[in-house]
Amino acid sequence: MIVDLLKDLVRAMGRYIRYHTTRIFNRKQEVRMDTSRRPASPADPAVATPALIETLSNQPGLDAAYERLVQWPPYRENGPAQEVLSDSLYQMWTTLPRGHKWTHYFGIYQTVFGPHRTEPLRILEIGVFGGSSLRLWKKYFSHADTVIVGIDIEPECIQFDAPADGIRVRIGSQADPTFLKSVVREFGPFDLIIDDGSHHSSHMIASFNHLYAEGLKDSGIYLAEDLHANYWLPWRDSRRSFLDMCKELMEHMHGHYQRASLAAFKVGTSGQPMSVLEVPLITTMIKEIRVFDSIAVIYKTRREYIPYYLQTAD
Repeated sequence: MIVDLLKDLVRAMGRYIRYHTTRIFNRKQEVRMDTSRRPASPADPAVATPALIETLSNQPGLDAAYERLVQWPPYRENGPAQEVLSDSLYQMWTTLPRGHKWTHYFGIYQTVFGPHRTEPLRILEIGVFGGSSLRLWKKYFSHADTVIVGIDIEPECIQFDAPADGIRVRIGSQADPTFLKSVVREFGPFDLIIDDGSHHSSHMIASFNHLYAEGLKDSGIYLAEDLHANYWLPWRDSRRSFLDMCKELMEHMHGHYQRASLAAFKVGTSGQPMSVLEVPLITTMIKEIRVFDSIAVIYKTRREYIPYYLQTAD
């Protein structure tokens, strides 16, 4: 115990010294910086372009105190927390055979899916395994017209195809664009897409790329789970993880601000906004991104117009 405490102390001191050394060094660099060498954007010199950002000081990010290692105990050793045990979705899950899920997922599902559970939905779940998830969603989403579609690469999963119960199963790879297009043509576009498939990082990214634009309705929700697998081998099979792609999506969601300064977005007493702005397509297709422990949720929309900034008169 004492040895562990000493190790923690040494690590914390190392971070403390590195942090403050960096701060002092960067202050000196900022004083000496020649701002005349900063490259300006030809379109708008007020925009912080990637090239300009590269010239700025390397200010430290998260305070080292937040990275101090601490002891994190389990809630209990023989089962999930009480709030999980009392969750209605969790209770449904425990009645189904061949199921396995992280217990903290059920609260996330309730948060994301709860507002839509009584609507007539078309739902695609990537990954069938023992069929328990398909049966769970059929129980949870209560509208009689809801259709649950599962895809899996394993041929034996076809046994869970149950048209009379509103459950359909198709066999193919989640990374195969031709197969995914055929599923979208037959059953889509979908209101909800749940990626609980292979968990390989390359497959997760491929599925999003092939499904988000055409396979998901404009008001749809794309949920990818088990992102922790991207930290483990053999599931991490690409340089970029799905979370890395989510970081790119967050940057693209703000793509319009990267191409024009505040003045261009002002309306009202400040004049008229710009007539058009070139942005990546995905900038116009994201309403919201939510990241939970091991789950990322991307809410799709069609952002028809550039947002504007209103400055009222004095």
